[in-house]
Amino acid sequence: MMRHKYFSALLLVALGLLFLAHNFGFVPSFGQMWALWWPLVLIIVGVNLLFRRPKDKDDKDE
Repeated sequence: MMRHKYFSALLLVALGLLFLAHNFGFVPSFGQMWALWWPLVLIIVGVNLLFRRPKDKDDKDE
């Protein structure tokens, strides 16, 4: 659970830095960038799902 919390926080920080860099003219338009990098988003989400640990469930059937 803690790992997911850090991943989400780092993702938001990275997106914020990306938008800020775009505002200052350091990054090309997001349309071009999205067209090039969208498969990486799918890969990151897939890897995150693969390594996510299942939540602990209380076994009430005992």
